[in-house]
Amino acid sequence: MAAGFFVLNQGAQILTPVAELTGLASQVQTEMPILPPTVLTVPASSYTFLPANLPGGVTAKGSLQVGNGQEIAMYVMDEANFTQWQAKHTGEVILAKPMVISYNFTIAPKVTGTYYFIFDNQDTTKRVVIFSLSVLENTTVVSPLIGNAGLGLFAFGIIFFAIGAKTGKRKPKPSETPGTRVRCRFCGAEFPTDETFCTKCGRAQK
Repeated sequence: MAAGFFVLNQGAQILTPVAELTGLASQVQTEMPILPPTVLTVPASSYTFLPANLPGGVTAKGSLQVGNGQEIAMYVMDEANFTQWQAKHTGEVILAKPMVISYNFTIAPKVTGTYYFIFDNQDTTKRVVIFSLSVLENTTVVSPLIGNAGLGLFAFGIIFFAIGAKTGKRKPKPSETPGTRVRCRFCGAEFPTDETFCTKCGRAQK
């Protein structure tokens, strides 16, 4: 019962390592939105950008769509390189796509930080873009057998406790049954069968 109560209190996730070792867990990839679909207007011969905080060691997935079938340039930089790029200096680019109309991409930032998604319009007319960004996360999903382990352990504990309580009771001391006393053949008094002499008249019975 104690094990079941512990699992119920801590949550079935504490059994995830056991589930992985026994093949009762699987990896499922899910998308966590960072930037929902956002409409941006990029002025002629100018640029606009969107910052996003991304954790290191994960995969980010993005989508870009330019309105009216027109083209635009897109770049991805970290904060330090974006600052240099704004100052007209050369900066390191994580992703560069000079001319796109529709584009799906993935990047894998090595370190946690702020990353800038830049939309550069080199044409003499404005551009309208729709941009979205999400992070792909691997989630461990355990079997319902593991998920309900706390209740199962608690139920088994109650059953075993009940069985132990039933079988562990002391048997009552047997009481004296008929036939354990006899009558003296001389005086008729009753006395225990394990006595050789009558307890009343004292005569031997054998």
